[in-house]
Parts: sequence; C-alpha cells; structure tokens
Amino acid sequence: MDAVVEILQLPADDKNIRVLEYEPEYFQMKPPYEMLIEISMFAGRTKETKKKLFQTIVNNLSAKGLISKEKVFILLNEQPMENWGVKGGIPADDINLGFKINV
Repeated sequence: MDAVVEILQLPADDKNIRVLEYEPEYFQMKPPYEMLIEISMFAGRTKETKKKLFQTIVNNLSAKGLISKEKVFILLNEQPMENWGVKGGIPADDINLGFKINV
C-alpha cells in the first residue's frame, strides 16, 4: 500500500484494501508467479506512472524479504470515475476527491 500511496499520490488515509489468501488447490499461478496483486483504480494514470508503481511494489516486497520480484504478477483494473459510487452513492467524477488522477 505504501507504493500505491507514494506513486499514485493518494492521501495516506485513503485505503480500501482486501487481502485474499487461497489454499493452493483452489488457486494456482503459472510459474514463476506466486503472488497476484490486483489494484482497482480510477483510469487516467500515465504509462510511466504505472511502470513506476509496478517497480516500487516489487522492490518494496523484495526489500522486506517477502518474495522475489520475479514471482509477483500485478494487474491494474482501471475504471472511469463515473463508474465509482462514493461518499453516499455520488459518481466520483461529480465530486472533489482531494487528489489528482492524472499523474
């Protein structure tokens, strides 16, 4: 999450995290992958920002001794802001979220 906050320039308290852990017989990944990180976010970040996000995530995990970089698969699920109902069901593109999307 530190990488997401840093690279996407989100407020530190803007965290909606879901961690799912599956038994090996219920979820398998093609080698060399052992970890899947899926991030749902508003569309609008540049390719350079996404590349920086990928590298920061794997570097952080590796530096903490949690998993080697090559074993991490990252998937970004980007949706238009109008597809997000937030703060009482308001489309996200109708309110000021307090952070930039186009980074």
